[in-house]
Amino acid sequence: MLLCRDSCCTQGEPRGATASTRNMLVLLVDRLEDGVVVIGPDQAVVWMNRAMERLFGVSGYETIGMNAVEFISLCVSPNLQGGEDLKADFIGSCFFCENIPTRRYRISRNPCRGIWVEYSSTVIPSGPNRGARLDTFHVSQDSGRLETNLQEYRQRYDFLETVSSDLVVCLDPGLAIRSVSPSARLLLGYNPGDLAGKHLSSIMTPESIAEFQKACFLDRVSRGSTGRSVLPGNVRTIEATLTDMQRQPVAVIFGFALVGDDEGNPAGTIAVAHRKSGNQSDEHLWQEVCSQFNRNIEHLACLGDRIKNPLAVIIGLAGMQDGAAARQIAEQAQIIDRIVTELDQGYVASLNVRQFLRKHYHLEDDAQPRVTPPKSGSA
Repeated sequence: MLLCRDSCCTQGEPRGATASTRNMLVLLVDRLEDGVVVIGPDQAVVWMNRAMERLFGVSGYETIGMNAVEFISLCVSPNLQGGEDLKADFIGSCFFCENIPTRRYRISRNPCRGIWVEYSSTVIPSGPNRGARLDTFHVSQDSGRLETNLQEYRQRYDFLETVSSDLVVCLDPGLAIRSVSPSARLLLGYNPGDLAGKHLSSIMTPESIAEFQKACFLDRVSRGSTGRSVLPGNVRTIEATLTDMQRQPVAVIFGFALVGDDEGNPAGTIAVAHRKSGNQSDEHLWQEVCSQFNRNIEHLACLGDRIKNPLAVIIGLAGMQDGAAARQIAEQAQIIDRIVTELDQGYVASLNVRQFLRKHYHLEDDAQPRVTPPKSGSA
């Protein structure tokens, strides 16, 4: 209607009616959420709606009259992922006067980053307006939902990165560090902000880097034809050695998952490093703790009997005497007896703890108590 207004008038339709219809059409198209661009037969931009201005950050006043190829090259393709392909298709379609079928692109400019549009171009193949075309950028209906989900996932990731006691590292495809969790201070002594932008080799030994790259390669080989992991959420784990701020080695279990975009192209890696336990010093310390725990149980058992035996003698001697002093001695002895009973209860609780450690943590019995549990009760 916009391009053929002269043809409408020559067919006998009143010029006023044509202008009114055209104005209503412009008003309606201008209220669409989809971007619309009208290109004239001379391949110059004739008109665009407000949605087009919002999506690509352009001004209609500045772009009206601009050559269409220049408009696509400077204003549209730089703001799309894969925009160079769109520019090549557009130049070819202008030369051969052909339509461009629907193609899907993701807007990469702020504040519209993350919105997907379906682009198509319809050309007038013949007549006085031959070569004129209508370009539409249809906003995908699930773009808002996808962007909301991405924001939610990002918030969850930021929260887990903050509270995790393990080291969380986000890497780009070139193994440059995008972000590091605050636990980098405890594990490696680094300020997280100082590591952003550095290569992973700044905190990982060359041998571990090579092992990590090999594991990444094997993960990509195991992917399907779409580039996605055969097992969604599959996490690979390797043993690696990090280096702290003093360049001292830190043995860790390095778990990672490759992250790809919607087209299956690698977008980065999220990794979690957990300090590896079970080395010789840790085992020695654990054995020392277990041995001391057993000795404490034995000492607690002997201590009860060592208190109760003299206490029984005191109560017996006090019972042989009359008077207030003898009664006071007996009362204090009863208090001591109740305290010893609490020691007995603590002994039983310690035995229960040791039994739990034996079952779940393989506590060695290198110091068995050599006395039987004391009997509770009054002396």
